[in-house]
Amino acid sequence: MQRENELILQYLRNITSKVSTLFEKMEFLEKTVLQLGQACGMAFNQTKEVVNKLAVGMEETREDLAEFGGIIEADSFFNGC
Repeated sequence: MQRENELILQYLRNITSKVSTLFEKMEFLEKTVLQLGQACGMAFNQTKEVVNKLAVGMEETREDLAEFGGIIEADSFFNGC
């Protein structure tokens, strides 16, 4: 009977140790996932800024081309006849 109790206690200690290790790994995983989420948010904001800057640059280029090249209007040679 004593031997069985010792085996049961050892078995319970092993389970407790494994559960403790599992909790530690879950906490590490939680921290890693949170850091990943923050990094993705930062990358999204940086990408958004770059796209907005490119859009502003394209608008300025389009305005410059319209200013220097004139505006092409839909007109035909036959409209005056």
